[in-house]
Amino acid sequence: MRRLVYVILFLLTALSAAGLVLSYLSVYVSPERVWFLSFFGLLFAPLLLLNLSFLALWIILRRRLLLLPLAVVLLNLSFVRTLVHLPLEKKSAPTEAHIKLLSYNVNLFGLKRTYREPSTYRQMADFINREKFDVVCMQEFYEHRLVQSEQQFAQTLPGLPHRSVYYSGTRGSGRLGLATFSKFPVVGQGSIAFSNTPNAAIFTDIALSATDTVRVYNVHLQSVRFGDREKDLLQSEHFWYDHRNDHSRVLQSASGKLRSAFRIRAQQVDTISKHIRRAPYRVVVCGDFNDTPVSYSYHTMRGNLADGFMEAGRGLMSTFVSIVPSLRIDYILYSHFFRADICYCPNISLSDHYPLVCRLAVRKSEE
Repeated sequence: MRRLVYVILFLLTALSAAGLVLSYLSVYVSPERVWFLSFFGLLFAPLLLLNLSFLALWIILRRRLLLLPLAVVLLNLSFVRTLVHLPLEKKSAPTEAHIKLLSYNVNLFGLKRTYREPSTYRQMADFINREKFDVVCMQEFYEHRLVQSEQQFAQTLPGLPHRSVYYSGTRGSGRLGLATFSKFPVVGQGSIAFSNTPNAAIFTDIALSATDTVRVYNVHLQSVRFGDREKDLLQSEHFWYDHRNDHSRVLQSASGKLRSAFRIRAQQVDTISKHIRRAPYRVVVCGDFNDTPVSYSYHTMRGNLADGFMEAGRGLMSTFVSIVPSLRIDYILYSHFFRADICYCPNISLSDHYPLVCRLAVRKSEE
């Protein structure tokens, strides 16, 4: 009996270690080639905790099998920093010039179904004006002809007189897309459109001074587009007690939508990352990637850029409203010409995302 228990524990340890190895591979292999690896990337956190549990168990039992979970945990140690950041030193107030950025999926300003619903235009403008941002990147920006036009909304942001707006689709009585508002002059702009989807990316060249221009990318990658039953599966503790007997069908539908989204995001991020590498200026990338830090999308988009959360965040960060304690799918990335001294998500409930705030200081010299 004792030997059987040992064999079972050995098999469970090996399986959990294999799962964590597949999580590691998911950031390097495009879902277009091997799509199922992306599922292991989504499961990185529970797989990591499972391997840490087995590591503790084998340490207590004083067995050499502890080397297996130890090895895979060490292999994935760099990914842990993308999920949790523990600042070890107190940052002093910046003495260099700095810019304060906001990246926010505004969820069509609350007008997802009908213009009769209360919109969040006024509350969004109040928040932006109160916080005095220098650059604001909005995803799912919505101009509703019956409620508020782009020009009317822009007039509520007197501190951000310059803007670049791109509409990639329509919804009801309005147009949706991406919008970048800036305190600094816009000297160039363009868009990166994708076929058969309202998701897109725009770039805005902003003159910080007479000698410094930065290219700000505003990105919204492919979303999964779960239906209500699929959202119940992920977010409701009562789903499995529902007696509709369609759990298998809902699971199959959800996995199919995830698989499709993984592949489409891979195509989108490959296109955008190539564009970023050819940029004539230093870059800042803001947006909703609809993917976790342990993913091909994040790893490819980040490339050689820095991540505001990893440089200046604290603890765990969740950018999407859900029951998951740490679901980071919105990001601010940037060239190493900048350094972040503040990065956080205010607890404001105006969207299904939280606003992502980052203050970037200009380094005195590039490293």
